[in-house]
Amino acid sequence: MPNYYAHLTFGQRVLADLPAGLSELIEQEREAFDLGCLGPDPLFFYQPIRPNAVRREGIKMHRRSALPAVERLRQAIEDGVPMSTGYGAGFLCHLALDSACHGYVDDRAADGPISHMAIEGEYDRMLMERDGLNAAEQSPLPSAPADRAVWEAASQAFVHASPDQMRRAYRSMAFFSGFLARSNGRMTGKVIGAVSHMLPIPSAKGIALKETPHPSAQESNADLNRLLEAAIPETAEQITAFFQAISAETPVPRWFDRDFKGNPPPIPQRIRWQDIPEHSVT
Repeated sequence: MPNYYAHLTFGQRVLADLPAGLSELIEQEREAFDLGCLGPDPLFFYQPIRPNAVRREGIKMHRRSALPAVERLRQAIEDGVPMSTGYGAGFLCHLALDSACHGYVDDRAADGPISHMAIEGEYDRMLMERDGLNAAEQSPLPSAPADRAVWEAASQAFVHASPDQMRRAYRSMAFFSGFLARSNGRMTGKVIGAVSHMLPIPSAKGIALKETPHPSAQESNADLNRLLEAAIPETAEQITAFFQAISAETPVPRWFDRDFKGNPPPIPQRIRWQDIPEHSVT
């Protein structure tokens, strides 16, 4: 999955591609939309050194079909929960971009010289610098929304995260993201990089970027750009279909029955009695 600035950039592009009436409605809830573009990721940062249900939900959600969360968001929109339209649209953007890119990033990290998180970080750096931002000085995350309604809407997507827990998770995410950004290319980053190589987490190795981009990033950035661009029209189409389904009181598109790598849920294998070995029959 691309990193946070990529998700915010993608959300902006999809928003511009939606039908005018729908995009205007979402734009009125822009803080919620931007938060939704981060998907379940803020939950990773909730009390990160202590086992807890909030963080576990964020991790497990990436491995399972997003459909239950999508259905919860649909219910919130139908119930008229303030800010749920904006948050829901952003959440669907996050799912779509992860679906488009996650498989590529995993394969690239398995074959290449830098890790999953480093690939994402290099892509974010390229996008930020293209937009005139200093990736070594600032986090791309917006300020935490002051309106409690945003956190109320966000919590609707989850089972274990309350509005206050969502807010604390996001603030923790912003803190760690800012700290990591300011460590890139500095001695602090070298220390973080050395420690990351000692951890039993392959995806986190080299998480602190060096002063200059890794040579392999030129190719991976170009590939991720193509994947992002290609995902925009389909995502706009599926989000439009999602809101049309709410209006028509019909099921949400099956397109959303996928995990955050874009994989459909596994089909349970049917066992026939003919396949049971004879010696196992009593």
